[in-house]
Amino acid sequence: MSFRAESIPRRREGSDGQRFGADFVVMEPEGRMLRGLNDTAARIWELSDGKRTARDIAGVVALEYGVDVERVLGDSLRLLEQLAGHGLLDAVEVLR
Repeated sequence: MSFRAESIPRRREGSDGQRFGADFVVMEPEGRMLRGLNDTAARIWELSDGKRTARDIAGVVALEYGVDVERVLGDSLRLLEQLAGHGLLDAVEVLR
């Protein structure tokens, strides 16, 4: 799956993410695999609710962390593709 700025990421049904103290982990829908995420990646995960585009998510993260939105967008797209590759995310198709 290839995410673009206009893609709308959505957590796959059955996948879950939880904070345990300072750690944030996500589990595949099948419950087989845990992945640890840093704070920024965890925030992107939380914002991937099927309602915002990848660019919108990057904008929120950039504002919260005080960094350039284009840099965050590139990093966010790479993370979204990695999470999708592990079966944790899908992209919502938007007809235009």
